[in-house]
Amino acid sequence: MAISSVSAANVISSLSESLKTKTQDNQDSFMPFEDLLKNAISQVSETNKAVQQDVVSVAKGETDSLHTITIDSAKADLALQTLVQVRNKALDAYNEIMRITL
Repeated sequence: MAISSVSAANVISSLSESLKTKTQDNQDSFMPFEDLLKNAISQVSETNKAVQQDVVSVAKGETDSLHTITIDSAKADLALQTLVQVRNKALDAYNEIMRITL
């Protein structure tokens, strides 16, 4: 299983593509932020599973490319850090909205 490059720009473009795909199917609907986050979480989970599979294959002796595991592990870590930062920003925005008095 190949792992694609992960960066903040890739995560954001993936989320925006998901939004475009959803809105093209039905022009009256939109993709809620909750669905965008679920999509991002599932992508991070898939990346972590791929790294775990790579580690198992090295442990079994099926492959000897340790550099690939190191690179994939760094990509998975970056994906997780990006997701955590998005969550933190969403919580900050929510808290700011809650502070607004009407």
